[in-house]
Amino acid sequence: MRWLVLGGLLLAAAPPLAAQGEHDSHPSAPELRGRIERRFAERVKEELGLSEEQSARLKSVAMEHGRRRKELRHRERDLREALERQTGDGVTAHSDSVARMTRELLELRVRYAESWREEMNQLTFLTPVQRARLLVLRERLLQRVHEMRDHHGGQHRGEHRGFRRHGDDD
Repeated sequence: MRWLVLGGLLLAAAPPLAAQGEHDSHPSAPELRGRIERRFAERVKEELGLSEEQSARLKSVAMEHGRRRKELRHRERDLREALERQTGDGVTAHSDSVARMTRELLELRVRYAESWREEMNQLTFLTPVQRARLLVLRERLLQRVHEMRDHHGGQHRGEHRGFRRHGDDD
């Protein structure tokens, strides 16, 4: 529960942090994301009691896998949009194309989940308890991000009827 509150505070602190910018009171999404990621990394280091070396290694592993997952998310978004166009109202769907895209979409989701497992397996420099706590912290932060997106109305780019993005900002 404490981390849910912490994640909420972290995300709630983002707008005041953004307002502290010297030149721009409305930072870009990547800048804001970077600030949130840095604050989250600081909290992870503190809460898990990581050394500087462990923290640096964790960052390296997380960035590597985060890039892969980002690529997978982009491909998934493109597939969902293509499926939406193929299956939209008044559109004559091409069964072979829809079947291929559906298979690829499901495969992407499997690869996405496997990426998380591979990342956790590479974190051998953390204790099993630290790895478990990290997993819980990440899940809570992602859950909070999704809640805030839902709360602030509108759908995030790439979301369509019946679909919800997962693992958005790894």
